[in-house]
Amino acid sequence: MEPILSKEEIADLLTALKTGKISTDSVDDKHVQAPRFLLAKEIDLFQTYQHGGATGEMRIPNFDIIIDMFARNFGTTLTNTLQKTFLVERQDITSTSFQQSLQNLNNQGAVGIFNTDPLKYGCLFHFDTFMAFTLLEIMLGSTSNESMNVSRTLTTIEISILRNTMEGIGKDLQKALQPITPVQPSLTKIENNFRLVNIVEADTEVLVATFNLSASGERAGQMCFIIPYLTVEPFREAFREMVTVTQASSNWNKIITREALEMECMVIARSGLIDMTIRKILQLKKGDIIDLGYDPTQPISIVVENQPKFRAIPGERNGKKAFHITGLTLTN
Repeated sequence: MEPILSKEEIADLLTALKTGKISTDSVDDKHVQAPRFLLAKEIDLFQTYQHGGATGEMRIPNFDIIIDMFARNFGTTLTNTLQKTFLVERQDITSTSFQQSLQNLNNQGAVGIFNTDPLKYGCLFHFDTFMAFTLLEIMLGSTSNESMNVSRTLTTIEISILRNTMEGIGKDLQKALQPITPVQPSLTKIENNFRLVNIVEADTEVLVATFNLSASGERAGQMCFIIPYLTVEPFREAFREMVTVTQASSNWNKIITREALEMECMVIARSGLIDMTIRKILQLKKGDIIDLGYDPTQPISIVVENQPKFRAIPGERNGKKAFHITGLTLTN
């Protein structure tokens, strides 16, 4: 509601008009300073939010946890497959348009196009030229990458050799996404012609995760993971409800406790324990009798991993020797 002037305010206004303090003439716009908001520069809030550096990591809560899980899985896979210690580290996560994400790849390297059934859209994995040739050199038995020519385009045969590595990525991605939703990533094709790469419309928003790779301490190139925002957006709540680091530690305690209960250990029913010198042991011969100092009427000691744990009475059951536990061994 517009404010209503009081009688005193109306009287003051009329007086100001009569005395000329307030002009009633039209005002020349050239001599009037424009309000501050008219001088403001318009901005595209969507683009600002979309390209705001680390905002890609914030768009989906805990998305970075899944990405880091994938990085560890993929590093382990490369290490086991190529017999070199690979380290895959996430560099950053950003958001941009699909067209821009492809342009940022500079039309170099190899792109694996994946189907992520049953999710809505697929995803891409990109090996930069240095990474692609590093993997090829290792696969073909080279011990050094100093003589690599990374300025040329990958050949059809080289792309075919990289196919197994690309297919392994699908399995590692499946493991990483398991806490969110079951997914069956499968490699559709590998391309080195980026004009033939298309999974969504050009202006569709995508999340881009960049990874740095090293092999046995030496730089091994860079990899990018590109996935449409609309693919993961339906699982926003599932990402949000993921366990925190503290909860994860608690779960690990439960897992370790459960697995420890399934570990095997040595249990010995010990009827006697004696001390002997090495001289007497060396003098033992067939027919010798060693007195254990054991009273058959007394309970024996049940030793678990060299630690006395129970007391028991020896006997026989179903034709086999057995013992009946009568209590715990008293310890100081």
